[in-house]
Amino acid sequence: MKKIIALGVLGFMMMSCGGNAEKQQVQKEEKVELKPVVYNAEKAKGPMAYFKLSECLIASNPTAAQTYAKKVLATLPEDATEVKQAVEAIVASTDLEEQRKQFEVVTAYYYEIAKSGEAGMDVYKVHCPMAFDNTGADWLSATDEVINPYFGDKMLHCGRVMETIKGK
Repeated sequence: MKKIIALGVLGFMMMSCGGNAEKQQVQKEEKVELKPVVYNAEKAKGPMAYFKLSECLIASNPTAAQTYAKKVLATLPEDATEVKQAVEAIVASTDLEEQRKQFEVVTAYYYEIAKSGEAGMDVYKVHCPMAFDNTGADWLSATDEVINPYFGDKMLHCGRVMETIKGK
């Protein structure tokens, strides 16, 4: 009789622990979405389109990258010739590696915008030393979380925040 009770108690404990493990698993899978703080919505239109383009590259989705590149293009001034060429190359290509290469040019443009105080929000400059055969590349982020657009899920968190640029 004692054996039956002991087995019953052991079985109950195992079931209880198993239920708790499921709750822990559900909690681990919950994703917290970090939202950028925008100080000036009009100024932030370009950077926000850039961040959406970055998200498409993170997701390794060249078709979506083409779509958001068009939105970036719509925010650029007429005299931004070099960056327009890079964005147009993203729009014209379905090759993810080519899009990521052109994204580096787009990043350089928006970095200058952020440094001049015209981004309308805080921006984080992030660097991945392994991008483009270990030559390295930068990108901008609206949060300080490292999510790499140059490697996507292959090396999602490769990189580190190099600079925080305060918005106006």
